[in-house]
Amino acid sequence: MPASSFAVVVPALNEAEGIESCLRSIGKGVRETLVVDGGSTDETVARAKTVEGVRVLEAPRGRGLQLQLGARATSAPRLLFLHADCRLPAGWAEAAASALEKPGTALVCFRLHTEPSQTESGILARAWLRLLDLRSFGVGLPYGDQAFAVRREVFEEVGGFPPIPLMEDVVFARNCRRRGRIRRLKPEVRTTGRRFESRPLRARICTATFPLLFRLGVSPETLARWYRDIR
Repeated sequence: MPASSFAVVVPALNEAEGIESCLRSIGKGVRETLVVDGGSTDETVARAKTVEGVRVLEAPRGRGLQLQLGARATSAPRLLFLHADCRLPAGWAEAAASALEKPGTALVCFRLHTEPSQTESGILARAWLRLLDLRSFGVGLPYGDQAFAVRREVFEEVGGFPPIPLMEDVVFARNCRRRGRIRRLKPEVRTTGRRFESRPLRARICTATFPLLFRLGVSPETLARWYRDIR
């Protein structure tokens, strides 16, 4: 089974509200699921441990560091990196495994579907969130919330994730693209729109401009200070 070749790594920081639904979306049959906690002060760790088959590790805060530690803690031949506020689509393992076997493929990711965190959100709010998801269809490099699947040998060749506070996903995707093709799959990872709902204009500006600013030489530390709420 394709799922049995995957280890799923989930970096987490104060994600008690959604960590269980994230982990349950992974399904059964994966070789290993690792939650790498960056020092949560809520019930993230306790709730993660209620999900069967989950191993919880502790790491210094920083998603790049957490992702790297999780990958090093398993010997699985395929890795999938999943944000703690995201949920995988049904059949993800078969789709990702098949895409990874295509010649020239270095990285696989999914399309994104951002859902309102408030059930009473109006039509305009929902439409706005769906508009933001257009980036996942292939404009520029993918972000980590699209879930990254990669073969172990490619992960090792590109050096994994850098230990930086922000943009670790962009660096990783860029390095993978130098190694081969990035394939975006049609199934959608579902995520919450909480960051856009609490400060919609600021979040949209950050999403639209940070990759360019990073390429122009603005440090990840500076971008992290501007972004503020990093998990």
